[in-house]
Parts: sequence; structure tokens; C-alpha cells
Amino acid sequence: MRKPIDPRHTETRSALRVIGPCVLAAGLVFTLIGFGSFFASFGSFQPPQYFWCAFVGLPLMAVGGAITRFAYLGAVTRYMADEIAPVGKDVINYMADGTKGAVRDLASAVGEGLGLKPSAAESPAARCPQCDADNETSANFCKECGAPLAKSRICRACGHANAPDAQFCDHCGKAVA
Repeated sequence: MRKPIDPRHTETRSALRVIGPCVLAAGLVFTLIGFGSFFASFGSFQPPQYFWCAFVGLPLMAVGGAITRFAYLGAVTRYMADEIAPVGKDVINYMADGTKGAVRDLASAVGEGLGLKPSAAESPAARCPQCDADNETSANFCKECGAPLAKSRICRACGHANAPDAQFCDHCGKAVA
């Protein structure tokens, strides 16, 4: 959630959004007059009369451009974030989904290579939806009440099927109950 903007900040930004383009336009006019005078004097053998305007106009254009850029920086940044963030999220989710099995296999192989075996407390358990009893993840039916065990946990928020030991949804990130 965005914080409320201070009213003075809004006024300052609005003023800069007017001042910046005005200074930029004035600099452009001075630059055009200066260069126009320079090129117009080529055939007359007279020195350019208003060439000094170019030396005033170029810095004015730089200052006006900087003010304008500063005035619109927040709006441009928010626009870019709104465009880039969803794409980045999709890429990360795609990569995580595509490499999940490989990471589990690698972790299992490393554990076997080091002689580590998960204890009963560490191994994930499939919880029965009827009686809430813990069962082995490979079990098809509950050892307490005989109810069929789901091989995936369905997210209540988005309906995505997740691994039976998932704590959070792979699709929307909400807690899976």
C-alpha cells in the first residue's frame, strides 16, 4: 500500500511540471535564434548578430530538461514498475516450477551421499482431511479412519493443486490450509 503524499510535495511536483517544460521551450527558442543568426550571416560577410543566444539557450535546455525529468520521475518509475514486476514474478514462478523436481532430486542425492536419512519428525506427512491424522506421504488411505488421502493440496484462494507437503501455494503464494 502506498503512503499518502504530502500536499506540499504534490504542489511542488505540479509546479516543476510547468516550470521544466517552459524553461526547456525558452532554451529551444534561444538556441534556434542563435543558430539561425549564425547560418544567416554566411552570405553577408557580417558577424552573426544573435549568436550569443545559442550560448544562453543550450544551458537553458539542459536545465529545463533536468527539471522536467525530475518532475516526472515518480510517474515514470511507477509505470515501469507496474509493467516489469508482473513479468519478473512470472519468470521466477516459471523457473521455480520448472526446477522444483531437480532441486529435490539433488538435495536427496546429496543427503544420501552424506549418509543422512530424514528422521520421522522431519519427513513430510500427509494429513487426513477427515480426522486430521498424520500419515506417510506414500499412503493412499488414512491409517486412522480409512478416508482417501489427496495427493495434492488445493489452494482455497486460487484452486491450484500443490504438492501434499506444500505450506504455500505455488501459483498465488497464499498459505495452503
